[in-house]
Amino acid sequence: MSEPLNVDNMKYIIGSVMDYAYEAREEAINNPNSFDKGRSLAYYEVLNTIYNRLEICDQDPKDFGYSENWEREFLSHEKLHKTSCLH
Repeated sequence: MSEPLNVDNMKYIIGSVMDYAYEAREEAINNPNSFDKGRSLAYYEVLNTIYNRLEICDQDPKDFGYSENWEREFLSHEKLHKTSCLH
């Protein structure tokens, strides 16, 4: 039996994507080859699309795990502590 999609389910799904994006970003920093850089950029594009759709739907992205400066933080080349980027 499937459960209907609700806000809590969406938060869980977006949080999982954020976790994978964070891991891909760290891999791209630690191993700067074209595959890892491209994978990190692809996750950024997914997160950016979700962010924009949340705003279009009058939802606050912060309620779904985005920090206020998530984009700048994610695209910076510095290593981040896991708690500082998206959550």
